[in-house]
Amino acid sequence: MLLCGALVYYVSSGEWLSWVLLLTVVGLPWLSLLLSLPAIWNFQAAPAGVEVLEQGEEAEIWLLGSCGSPMPPFKGHIRLQSCFTGKSWRYEPERGFSTEHCGGYRAWVEKAKICDYLGIFSFRARNVREQTILVRPKEQPVSDLPDPQRLELSGWVPKPGGGFSENHEHRLYRPGDHLNQLHWKLSAKVGDLILREPMEPVRGAVLLTIQLAGDPDTLDRKFGRLLWVGRYLLKRELDFEIQALTGSGVICAHVDSEVALQKAIDRLLCAPLTQEGGEWEKEIGASWQYHVGGDADEA
Repeated sequence: MLLCGALVYYVSSGEWLSWVLLLTVVGLPWLSLLLSLPAIWNFQAAPAGVEVLEQGEEAEIWLLGSCGSPMPPFKGHIRLQSCFTGKSWRYEPERGFSTEHCGGYRAWVEKAKICDYLGIFSFRARNVREQTILVRPKEQPVSDLPDPQRLELSGWVPKPGGGFSENHEHRLYRPGDHLNQLHWKLSAKVGDLILREPMEPVRGAVLLTIQLAGDPDTLDRKFGRLLWVGRYLLKRELDFEIQALTGSGVICAHVDSEVALQKAIDRLLCAPLTQEGGEWEKEIGASWQYHVGGDADEA
């Protein structure tokens, strides 16, 4: 409209000022494009928001653009995909991001375009990043859980660093052993230096198994129980193994701390679901095992 107005003004008046105005209007878009090229070249589009959420927490996602120059106009749409089902949908800001159920979600930008500073020329954004959003489960207590402390002993091993122990094993003294552990009466009786070495029990493996299958409510119960039982075992200073049957096979994780437990659950939140009744690839054996189910009335 500005160009048409400048052209009409030039044709109707023929003054030198109208000619200067017409040249300015014609050259202004190209000057804008030239000044915008560094920003267009370095522009990056990405979804932004909280990456880790608790189930039921309010959240929203927005489109973020970044570059090393003054920001030109840009636009695009955010698309979400469930890691469980693979289903994707366009994010609608007015509806927000639902955290009713736990799970992992991929968020990326589609149809991202960037314009020059005047908004006349439009280009497809070259650098587009994606983000993973985790909705972590809430604990769901499990009743009538067998006591994991009553594990079958598979043997005894020397206690690292020595110290107190109710069980000991006698052996000959070796250079470097602490003299406080010598059994003086027995040493005097046999004529050699005999050591009382503290021993600690070796218990069988502790195992948690879970199958990633079911509707959203079932999965909420499964992950909530997995989180509760995992913390229950850690409070009793028991390391354990998690084996999960997923759509990409069996995922195993060794857990010896709260951080390791949360890391294992986060990994499972991003795994695809499997079909109900799937078979494990290998035989599962442990001295104490709990299979995490998802039935509403399951104990």
